[in-house]
Amino acid sequence: MNGNIHSMISCIILAGGEGKRVDYSDKGLINFHNKPLVAHVIASIESQVDDIVISANRNIDQYKRFSPTVISDLSGRHGPLAGIAAALPACQHDLVLIVPCDMPSLPDDLVSKLLTSLGDNEIAIVDIENHFQLVFLMRRSLLACVQQHMSSEKYKLMQWVKSCSYVAINFDDSTDCFINMNSKTDLI
Repeated sequence: MNGNIHSMISCIILAGGEGKRVDYSDKGLINFHNKPLVAHVIASIESQVDDIVISANRNIDQYKRFSPTVISDLSGRHGPLAGIAAALPACQHDLVLIVPCDMPSLPDDLVSKLLTSLGDNEIAIVDIENHFQLVFLMRRSLLACVQQHMSSEKYKLMQWVKSCSYVAINFDDSTDCFINMNSKTDLI
């Protein structure tokens, strides 16, 4: 997608949720400003990564319009951690950006800020007003760690993040970039 520093970074877009707050619609495919939410997410990150994998559990063919690599986690309802575990092996690079399908306005400097702060840590995660967001850069080598966590029936993503070596990156100056489209009224 481009030849800069970010050309060695994969991205997993998590689109496998049940959509409880949007009448069980497939959130990534809901239109927002005349485009599916997932298209907005891709537009905001495609210049920052060069490999996009979508984790989705339904409407696979529709998601393939946005990326040739769409992976289902086949695990039932184990949340984002299951999506990450299923999609990581399909990623081309050692560094992987994780983003949800319902944040259409991610910042242009997201990857560069996370990458600059990662250092020797395994994860660099976005922090807004002392709350971790479902947006982080991780090392693909954590796959075994994710699988082990899930085999212990631990499915909470933030619990897993805190079990790794991580650094939290403050994005309080750009909170609008991390607004989730969580309900039908958010999409108006």
